[in-house]
Amino acid sequence: MVSHFLFQVILFCVFPSVLSMEKNPHTRRVSLYIYVSLVLLMGGFLGAVYSLELFNSIKLSGGTIAYGGFMMACVILAFIERDAFILQNIMRLVFTVGLFKVLLFALVVKSLRAEQVINALDVPAALFELSIPLIILGAVLIILELYLLIFLFDRFKSRIAGHANLSLAYSLSFVFVIVADGILFPLLAFGVHSDTFELIIGNFSGKVLIACSYGLFLFAFLLFSRHRMEKVVKEPLLDWNLLLSSGKEIVEQMDRHEQQLRQAKTVFETSREGIAILNLDFAIVDANNALVKMVNPLSDDTSSILHDKLLERFLPPETGNRVQQLLKSGQSWSGEINWSSAEMRRYGLLNLVPVTDRIGSISHYTLSLTEVSELVHTREELRFLANHDVLTALPNRRQLHTVLARDLRPFSAGICKALLIIDLDNFKQINDSFGHVAGDELLLDFTHRISFTILGKGTLYRIGGDEFAIWTHSISSIKEALDLAEAVREEAIKPFRVNNDELVRVNCCIGISAYPHHAKEVKSIYQQADTALYWAKELGKGSIKLYKQGMTDSRRKSLQLESALRDALANDEIQVYWQPQINLQSGEFVGAEVLARWESKTLGWVAPDVFIPIAENAGLMSQLTRIVFAKTCNALISMPSAIRERLKVAVNLSALDISQPGLLDDMLAELHKHALSPSRFELELTESALLDMDTQQLASFKDAGFCLALDDFGTGYSSLAYLNTLPFDVLKIDKSFIAQIPREQSSCSLTHSIIQMGRELGCEIVAEGVETVEQVVFLTKEQCHKVQGYLYTKPLPIDEFVDYCESYQSPV
Repeated sequence: MVSHFLFQVILFCVFPSVLSMEKNPHTRRVSLYIYVSLVLLMGGFLGAVYSLELFNSIKLSGGTIAYGGFMMACVILAFIERDAFILQNIMRLVFTVGLFKVLLFALVVKSLRAEQVINALDVPAALFELSIPLIILGAVLIILELYLLIFLFDRFKSRIAGHANLSLAYSLSFVFVIVADGILFPLLAFGVHSDTFELIIGNFSGKVLIACSYGLFLFAFLLFSRHRMEKVVKEPLLDWNLLLSSGKEIVEQMDRHEQQLRQAKTVFETSREGIAILNLDFAIVDANNALVKMVNPLSDDTSSILHDKLLERFLPPETGNRVQQLLKSGQSWSGEINWSSAEMRRYGLLNLVPVTDRIGSISHYTLSLTEVSELVHTREELRFLANHDVLTALPNRRQLHTVLARDLRPFSAGICKALLIIDLDNFKQINDSFGHVAGDELLLDFTHRISFTILGKGTLYRIGGDEFAIWTHSISSIKEALDLAEAVREEAIKPFRVNNDELVRVNCCIGISAYPHHAKEVKSIYQQADTALYWAKELGKGSIKLYKQGMTDSRRKSLQLESALRDALANDEIQVYWQPQINLQSGEFVGAEVLARWESKTLGWVAPDVFIPIAENAGLMSQLTRIVFAKTCNALISMPSAIRERLKVAVNLSALDISQPGLLDDMLAELHKHALSPSRFELELTESALLDMDTQQLASFKDAGFCLALDDFGTGYSSLAYLNTLPFDVLKIDKSFIAQIPREQSSCSLTHSIIQMGRELGCEIVAEGVETVEQVVFLTKEQCHKVQGYLYTKPLPIDEFVDYCESYQSPV
């Protein structure tokens, strides 16, 4: 009997295994469905036909053996197909075959009992009699058991490591379910009583034998199907949401997915942003036309960049490796990049995002590239203009201070550098006599001469209208600096030709400060050279003066000013002046910038560009800002409501203010005290101050309700990606750009670019330093929002400002 049992088990194991090897998926599925249908159809019949007795104590019906084979075949089918509809199809198959069996067997029983039917083999009709409730119960249990097995396998995948361990765990769960069926079916079919328990105990050994036999084969099948197991582990065996959905819900879900795919495809194909899908090796598997045009403008064929590894083109090797590791860890990356395309340098904002599958494993990456070449070129022009003189293209005062800060280092033996500040004599007279064009020609000629004279010895800067500076390279002694100054003076006294044939003569005075002999700090060396120039001018035209220790009291004067400023803050000498801001569309005043002014009881009026740097260096900016803000709030409350309600007030802050703890709380308390809203105020910060600023602290002012304005826009160094993340509402164009319009075409173009850039950033645009009607006309045409400047009025004390507003008439 044991051999009969083994041959039947082997038969039920071999057939589904062979069918599962079919390469054609359609043929494989149909074959397995037919097989399990036949096994299911025969199972009940075989159970009534025969039983096997093993070891004199274990009885196994043919139906029990077929049941085990059926369950194993269903598990193999669900395992190899990995389809959410497998169990639904098996469920339909179980009930369909069950119904067919009931009807067929009922007809057979009726036929065998009919007198007219010839029963040659004398087959008893009882052999085909069925219990419909038991068939239904068996079908329900089969479906529930299959669902349980698949559910357990899904859970095991995420908790058990190792192919062999997972195969063993699943096989044991199969054994458990088969054995449990031998207990549950009798209890549910016949109820809980002693006869049922005797039946369960009598059949228990047989159930265990059947479960272990098929479980052992299932373990071997899984163990030797490693490649299939790996595929199953990577994704859910079943989509439970889909499995539990009705046909109508599935169709609706498919329609929604199809619509979403069409929408995504339309965005993908028509987007101006370059988009690509990268595989796990970061090679392109799909890309839109926009990306093709960015990286390969000579072709419009997507296949021209397929399989390219763009990260190697976009990023340096070290950065690229770091970015790839970041993406593999599941994090996204974005940054500003540049690349070569069609013999030109292009710039863009690159964004890389890992995409995961249903179980959370990274399946691919998305790449999006926004080209910002035009904005970057504009930024470079603005940066150049911010650091260079428009006329001569020489680096300017700002650039000189940057270079001084970079070059000044602790003293090294034998190293000497010198700063020469040059002032042209008689230049104003030439401008007045021959015109500004002649003056510009002279400055250009002077620039060419001096640049050639100092070639290899230093760098020439234009730091003012008729002022230049030379920062030398390493020189062996101070005498070299004096010799260089003399060579410059000799070139300056040679005649210049202007207006084609007019010969004019100028001279120059030169002040010199040496490093490290006289100064070791940027401010000191510049102040000392400027002081030496002052003394050279005192001596007369064409003089050269080397700084000496007792030559200036500038440091002493600075200390005196600092002390006086502390007294001024304590004695309420700081005043707030108001300069209106005009809406260009309506011509009405809509805001004002408040400016600190200091009238000292002993020193008289002290210019802001004198006391503001002193306040910053002395740590007094926070106190000064609080005083200005409090006076501004008091003035707002005191002015007529008709004026107050129209004003948005701009208050200047420094990077030191933003980082000052407690300033935001104090400002909010001051507003609460006067029942004023933060939204009425714009807090202005210079672009260069952003480099030393904590953007989180900046965001806290924004979150509190204040509007944020970026002052002197275009003169700083912030990257486009950086500026795009900052919460600014207003951009203020620096007056240095406005001063040259509409006379200088380059200034007009740059101002146009700034306005366009600001609009793209979603900001309101304000132009400072407007002094002519022509400037207003130009700015109105360019759709600048607001202006301020001396064309309307200089900054005024509060009483005069109120009078100005009450009698305001636009000059344009």
